[in-house]
Amino acid sequence: MKYLILDKRPRVKVKGVGKYPTAVKRLIEELDKKDIPNDFVYNDQIEFFLLDGETHLKFAGSDIKEYSHIILRGHNLHCPREYQMKRLIVDWTDQYNSSHPENKILVSNSNAIRKLPYYNKIYTAQIFATHNIPYFDTYYSTSGDYTENREIFNTYPLIIKEYAGVNRIDKKFGKKKVKKNVYKLDSKEDLNQKYLRKQNHKDFFLQEFSTNPEDVRIFVKFGKVIGGWKRKATEGFMTVSHGSYHMYNQPNEEITQIAEKVAKIFDADFIAVDFMFKDDKPYIQEISLHPGFKAYETKITDGEPVNIADAMITAFRD
Repeated sequence: MKYLILDKRPRVKVKGVGKYPTAVKRLIEELDKKDIPNDFVYNDQIEFFLLDGETHLKFAGSDIKEYSHIILRGHNLHCPREYQMKRLIVDWTDQYNSSHPENKILVSNSNAIRKLPYYNKIYTAQIFATHNIPYFDTYYSTSGDYTENREIFNTYPLIIKEYAGVNRIDKKFGKKKVKKNVYKLDSKEDLNQKYLRKQNHKDFFLQEFSTNPEDVRIFVKFGKVIGGWKRKATEGFMTVSHGSYHMYNQPNEEITQIAEKVAKIFDADFIAVDFMFKDDKPYIQEISLHPGFKAYETKITDGEPVNIADAMITAFRD
């Protein structure tokens, strides 16, 4: 048995982060506790080649056949090729496993990746609509013109978000920082606000604004809720900026049912389902097949966190 962990290379160097991204470090810690050999590779260290009619995959020089389990962490959303490589890995292992059933290579969330040909907010919104999952009203225009023609929205405020979830890079005192590419619009003039006005609005979409400053993240493994948090904005409208965190390992029945239904729709081994609220009812905000969990382990003091890293390294199905 040997694990391979793949993750995106950070766009900006983060102070206090060492050799490994935070989530990867925790995964390695749990694998080491179990004496399971493991390697870590960035997404830009993958090689694909065709030789004598056979395809091969290597990761920082190591052949894919050296591994029994592959954990696919994040991919840079501004680079669609990185998600395409995840799909290529899943397709390759499907072929390999069909002819080597005694020596399979298991890939985390392989079924979910097959069901998600496009990793963006508009495609997931379409999936939620198809399966009657509560999702905030959404409007996307390929023209990028959001000054008029918003028939589904009669009043402000609104939220405008980057289409694929790509964060922006800011420079402050000569240092680069990653910032959320999400903005509140109180009028159409706010399309010219700082940071937003310099970007191509074809890369953005509009969504209803939730007046409730709270969001929820729920972790689901093998179709069952295993833990989660509640977070409330204390400054501004975004909970991620200066939010207060609370343990929510046993969510109410409605949130539990929706989160588990979402996991079933995607046939996910492990998934995080994020909620915000509309008229006190939970609505999907987004999903993640490779969620972060540092805040869950470090910022919550009113409960005992579930070992999310251990849950992830054991979330494989034959």
